[in-house]
Amino acid sequence: MPGFFTHYIAGNAVLEKIQNPELKNLLQENSRIFNFGLQGPDFFKYFGAPFKADDAVNRITMALRERTVNEWLSTIYRYIKAQSPEDAAILRPYFMGYLVYYRVNCAINPYISYNVGFQTPGADLPERFNVYRNRFTTAMDELILKKHMDKTPSQMNINDIFYVEYKELLEICRLYPRHLKSILGREISRDETIRAAQRMYELMKKRIKPGFYNLSVPIYERFSRDTYVGTYTSSKYGKVDSSIDYLNEGKKTWYLPWDNKYPQNASVEELLQKGIDEAVEMINFVYDGFLDKNTDIQVQTALKNDSMLTGVAWNAPFLPKFYDCVYKADEAKLAKKLADLERERLKKE
Repeated sequence: MPGFFTHYIAGNAVLEKIQNPELKNLLQENSRIFNFGLQGPDFFKYFGAPFKADDAVNRITMALRERTVNEWLSTIYRYIKAQSPEDAAILRPYFMGYLVYYRVNCAINPYISYNVGFQTPGADLPERFNVYRNRFTTAMDELILKKHMDKTPSQMNINDIFYVEYKELLEICRLYPRHLKSILGREISRDETIRAAQRMYELMKKRIKPGFYNLSVPIYERFSRDTYVGTYTSSKYGKVDSSIDYLNEGKKTWYLPWDNKYPQNASVEELLQKGIDEAVEMINFVYDGFLDKNTDIQVQTALKNDSMLTGVAWNAPFLPKFYDCVYKADEAKLAKKLADLERERLKKE
C-alpha cells in the first residue's frame, strides 16, 4: 500500500482538481474527516500493534482492500444516502476520502508488489515480504512528501491532518461492525473499531518521532517468537537507501506481477497522478449520486470492483508470480536458508 503522507498528498491534489464548488466546499469544510477517509481501512492493521497485535482484526484491512470491493463500497454508499442530514454530513466526506485511497492503491500497488515480492504458493519465509513492503512504502512515502511539500515527516503535525472529533469517530466507526459481518463474515464491535482508529493516530506520531518506541520495539521483536524481525522496526521513517530508485524516476522497466509479457516503465509520480485522476472522476459521479442525479445502479457500476492490490477485478482468474525484489542484499543473506527450506519442502511433496 502507499504510505500515510502519499494518501494525504493525493487528497490535496484531488481537492485542487475538483471543479464543482459545492463538492469542493463540502470537502474543504470537513478536511479532517476527508483526510481520515484517505487512510481507507488501514487503521485496522494498527489494532494492538506492535505488542498485542490481534490478527483477526488486523486482517480486516487486507480483506477490505482485496475482496468484494464493489459490494462493500456500494453498500456503504446506499447506507450513507439513507442517513439523516447530520450524520450524512460526516459520512459523505469520509467516503470521498476512502475513494481516493481506493484509486491510489489500485494505481500504485502493482509497482510496489513487483519491487518487494509477495507470497506465492509454496513460497518460503513469506514473512520477509511484509518487512520489505513496510520498508519500501515508508521510504517512498518520505520521498513523495519531500517532492510535493518539501518537508520531512518530523515537520508534519498529525493533529492538523486527520484528527477527528470523538462524535465524528463514533459515526464513522458505526459503518464497519454494521456491514462487515453481512459482507465479509467478520465480527467486530464499534468499540474495537474506534480503538483501532485511535491506535493508528497514536502510532503515526511514534513513527515520525519514535522516542522510547525506537528502543522498545527492536527489543520486543528480538525476543518475540510471534513476530518476524523487522516487521515493526522497519516501518519508521528515516531509512531511505540512496541506492534504490523507490519512485522509479529513472524509468526502469518493471512488470505487472501477473504478466511479464508487457513491460512497464511508469514512475510512481505518473501512477499517483493516474490514481488521482480516477478518484476525481469517481468522486464527482458519486456526489451526483448523493444528489440523485445518478441512479444507485449507475453509481454501483462507476465504483468498479477492483482489488486495491492489483487495480483489476478482485476475482480475476490470474496468479501473481513475477517480482524482482530490490532488497538484493537481504535476499542474498537468506539464499542458503531459502535453498534448504525449498529442498525440505520438495522432499515432502
